[in-house]
Amino acid sequence: MSYYSGLLSKDWKFSMKGQLQSYLFLLLIWTLSVAVSFRLSEPLIAMSIGVTLIVIHILYVPTDMIINLGREQKLKLWLHNPQPSYALLSSKLFISILNCLLSIAFAVLLYAVVCLLFNVPFLQGKTLSESFALLWSVIGFGLYLGVWAVFLWSQYAASIGKRFEKLRIAISGLIAYVIFQLHEGFILSTLFDSMKEIGSFPVVSIGTKVINETNEYQEISMGVSMSEFSLALVALFLAISLFVFLLSVRNMKKIEI
Repeated sequence: MSYYSGLLSKDWKFSMKGQLQSYLFLLLIWTLSVAVSFRLSEPLIAMSIGVTLIVIHILYVPTDMIINLGREQKLKLWLHNPQPSYALLSSKLFISILNCLLSIAFAVLLYAVVCLLFNVPFLQGKTLSESFALLWSVIGFGLYLGVWAVFLWSQYAASIGKRFEKLRIAISGLIAYVIFQLHEGFILSTLFDSMKEIGSFPVVSIGTKVINETNEYQEISMGVSMSEFSLALVALFLAISLFVFLLSVRNMKKIEI
């Protein structure tokens, strides 16, 4: 496993620039929100932005994986690490998840500082389990999106430079659309509701709702709300993730780098 530790070390060093950029981005948005809150004497602004900076980490792993994979393919770094595709992908995914956890911890720290600055309760009337529900929802959903992002990227990358390239890319787009429709249909199905009852635990769902509506006007708000998930759904999505990861490994073998 010495080659794998070498891959982890390389991917960790390779990710440092992106990680520092993530911290700077969070710090910049946080600083602006605090300044506006003090200016308007409205702490709710900084607190809302603080929660948002935690929630947007749902997109951290998929975005990070696509950027890093695209960069490695362009620079042909894998030529210097001729290791199995599953090792290359799993190493990057592990480092991406680790960096995501560190970035979330930084975002939580910034939110805690906001609470201290404006002398407001840290949990805002929520229980500790509800607060952790937000974190594991962001991490879990982000990881699932990350696995699919790797698969879709590998489908696209495997089509570049091949015969019938445009047709292959179009098929990749069609696959992405079908995947979205299947997920949406499953979430709205009775099977999904039934599985939610098997070993249920609290999670946070993110969505929109109409808060003010007239004949000519709708005011829509985006926010988070408590929901239920289950161990059965966790097992199902883990199995899907493993299957999708194996498909990605297969696609990687088709990519000439």
